[in-house]
Amino acid sequence: MVVQANQESLDEGSEAFFNEEYDFADEDYMEPGIAQASSETRDFLAFLRRIQYDHRQCPDINGKAVDIDVSIVVSNIRAVSEVTMDYALELFYRETWTDPRLRYNKALFKNKTELALHESYTNFLWHPDTFMPNAIASKNPMKHSISHRSLLRLQETGRVLYSRRISIVAECPMDLTLFPFDSQNCKLGIESYGYTADQVKYKWSKGAISSLTLQKIRLPDFQIKQAYVTSQMESYATGDYSRLYVCFVFTRSSGFCFLQLIIPSTAVVITSWVSLWMESESEFQDMVSIILAITFLIFSYNEMMPRVSYIKAMDVYLGVCFMIVFLSLIKLSFFKYLRQKLKHSRDKQMVQGFLPVLRIESALDERNGSIVGNGISSPTGSALTADVDNNLCRRGSFQYTAVPIPNEGEEPAAQLFTSAAKNKTFSKFIPKWEFTTKTVQRLHWISQVMHF
Repeated sequence: MVVQANQESLDEGSEAFFNEEYDFADEDYMEPGIAQASSETRDFLAFLRRIQYDHRQCPDINGKAVDIDVSIVVSNIRAVSEVTMDYALELFYRETWTDPRLRYNKALFKNKTELALHESYTNFLWHPDTFMPNAIASKNPMKHSISHRSLLRLQETGRVLYSRRISIVAECPMDLTLFPFDSQNCKLGIESYGYTADQVKYKWSKGAISSLTLQKIRLPDFQIKQAYVTSQMESYATGDYSRLYVCFVFTRSSGFCFLQLIIPSTAVVITSWVSLWMESESEFQDMVSIILAITFLIFSYNEMMPRVSYIKAMDVYLGVCFMIVFLSLIKLSFFKYLRQKLKHSRDKQMVQGFLPVLRIESALDERNGSIVGNGISSPTGSALTADVDNNLCRRGSFQYTAVPIPNEGEEPAAQLFTSAAKNKTFSKFIPKWEFTTKTVQRLHWISQVMHF
């Protein structure tokens, strides 16, 4: 019932349009151009009424599908976004087809082989129900619109030209594995929504009219490497449909990523390498600041990128930079630990370099004006006699601690793991490694060269 009511309303609207009376009594007083246009309008309306034209019926061309010749002029591509994975473009979309019912005798229209019709006539002429499957948003020609208009032409052979200026935002699935050195292939599909391939078949224009014309376009972060057209059949549950594709191959300009990501992250890595040569009390704090800087770059980069589940080339590069800076911090901590061990060992040997400390309990032997003990020379260089030594030991007169004095010119050495660490459960797996100042310096040089 609803369909029947809609059809009746359309019939009434068409009948009212065709039967509308125009007052041309003052045609002689009109300007020549206006009078001519009014005459053409009256003649074309009379022509449509006489042939009883039905704009809801698809043209019949001997039982064959109606060929729709399509040509596109791309005037501008505003933006290509990898965040929302879409692109916006403005184009002039032109369709041409043949409707045998609209063939006319040019004598009826002052020997004109082509009629320029108003865009409102598209409501009363059959035209394909073209749509773009991957279009997210579009701005179609509207009444009183300045930027978006339509054009309608009719030839005496029944050939119809319908042209529109359209703004389209179309989706473009992107593979960002090689970002920022990637190339993207973005397509724009064109097909009929209700007519199958047996009724309407889309084709790209050939001959004098080029199927795709691309004007000079400059994008901030992409370059149009190639633009081409193709066609294929799409199968749905309702049948097979003819589809056209306009393909754009965009190559990314990596200058922005070089300036904002690659150069700063490389500078941070070099700074972390140079900071290892500067021995200062704040070197550890400087390395932590460097790690915070590379972390800030990584978060800034992730904010402007879509959340994808695969790893991109820039992720690998920034991850390597972060690992280099983090390993530099570990290296700095390790060598600082080695230097502290050497310093502790050196200070201990400096204290042990003094004369041995004797703890006297009861009696002192003031013979020859010196304090002597077993195995220790007196300041005068005389040795203890056996009688005095035995006498003092029997009486328990004193106790002493003998500490070895290092030889002159011998470098202080330290062990990487203390005796307390060796007493643990896994002490047998811990190697015994002693190192000196020269060993630390050599390791530092080797690690710096490998880091560089």
